Amino acid sequence: MAASGRAADRPPRHNLVAILSIVVLSGAFFGYNQGVISGALHDIRRTFDVDTFEVEVAASWVTLGALAGALAGGHLADRIGRRGALWVAAGAYVVGTIVQAAAPTIGALLGARLLLGVGIGVASVAGPMFAAETAPERIRGGLLAVYQFSTTFAIFIGYLADELFTGGESWRYLLGAAVVLGVALILVTVVVPDSAVWYLKRGDGRRARESLCRTVPEHRVGQRLHEIEESLHGRRASWRELLSPQWRRPLALGVGLALFQQTTGINGIIYYADSIFAAAGFRTPEAQLSATTWAIGAVDAAFALVAVGLLDRVGRRPLLLVGLAGMAVSLAVVSVSFLGAGAGRGDGRITTAGLFLLVGVIFFVAFYAVSIGPAAWTVINEIYPGPIRGRCVAIASATHWGTEYLITQFFLSLLDALGRSGVFALFAGLCVLGFLFVRRYLPETRGRTLEQIQQMWVAGYDKRKRAHAAS
Repeated sequence: MAASGRAADRPPRHNLVAILSIVVLSGAFFGYNQGVISGALHDIRRTFDVDTFEVEVAASWVTLGALAGALAGGHLADRIGRRGALWVAAGAYVVGTIVQAAAPTIGALLGARLLLGVGIGVASVAGPMFAAETAPERIRGGLLAVYQFSTTFAIFIGYLADELFTGGESWRYLLGAAVVLGVALILVTVVVPDSAVWYLKRGDGRRARESLCRTVPEHRVGQRLHEIEESLHGRRASWRELLSPQWRRPLALGVGLALFQQTTGINGIIYYADSIFAAAGFRTPEAQLSATTWAIGAVDAAFALVAVGLLDRVGRRPLLLVGLAGMAVSLAVVSVSFLGAGAGRGDGRITTAGLFLLVGVIFFVAFYAVSIGPAAWTVINEIYPGPIRGRCVAIASATHWGTEYLITQFFLSLLDALGRSGVFALFAGLCVLGFLFVRRYLPETRGRTLEQIQQMWVAGYDKRKRAHAAS
């Protein structure tokens, strides 16, 4: 009887593979392109005979496109559904990929990368949001963490592809290979229904029930339908309600997590990887690329996979606190090590300071990958109430992409102003601020349904309002 009872509580598996596939592909959209473009830029510059500025634009415009796509993604998800938004994302991604691979001029390449970024941005909103609304609460954190794991693993694959295939026109084939990801997302979303939240917002109770039956035990479908209907209140929220005192706290929490995810040093480590490993004693470009592939790419992917198993066991809040503390200490080591690794031996051997520098980088990447890297995306996609979820996730995702673009664009200026040691000391300080932010504002959401999380915010707001009235 006990065994049959446990079996009855297990969610059906009809849709779980499809949900997992959507999250994996949404994350791989950006990851593969970020990884492979780093090695392709040299060949692109030689093919089109362009200057450094145009090469930098080719690298950064994907992020600008993702910013625009994220802002549009929330609106699309609310207007045409989460699945419809994913179709738009996949279509933009496929077209952008094909055009960039076949680009006859640098202008065509830049336009294609901008369109490609739009697809990435829309997918970064619609993919995790779809998973958050359809995944059972017991495994929701792990499924959402797969988005970050997929991103990091795809970056690693891109790095490996750059190592294996270099020179000539190989960059076209490496960039064009990404079309497989877009086509796969289209095929997956054809066979899976939209989320019950979307169907109920449209007043389609029959399809909502059918969607829930794919991921929720049958005896709980009626209860879940009622909870979702209560959370939606049969209405569509306005922008004014989005900024109301009741929802201001979760909105600020999501935006804050997106900011700290990007401003605590990960892009500085990736962007400055070659110089970091040169200071550590890796003198040749080949040695630096290999060190980047394994010390950053492989470590990032491995520990992001660890986070998939921990988010639903340990919880979001403990992982974030431990991770941010570990990141701060690791970056402090990097900052101090730069003071002693500046000159180096010049003979290719790793100095003591260089060894500490390398260890600090590896530990930082590991702590990031197991904490704020995946946990930020998880929390952002589960803390918002149904009526405003699309818009709030879009704002938080746009904050992510906008911050990433600004850091990439102005990192060298920051480096000139503060020096290598100063920049990473600044990042360490931001990790401390992130730790204090999480400790103060983030409640634990592990094991709760989206509707229970919404009710938690409502109860907290009512409590604060009563306390304010009493005072």
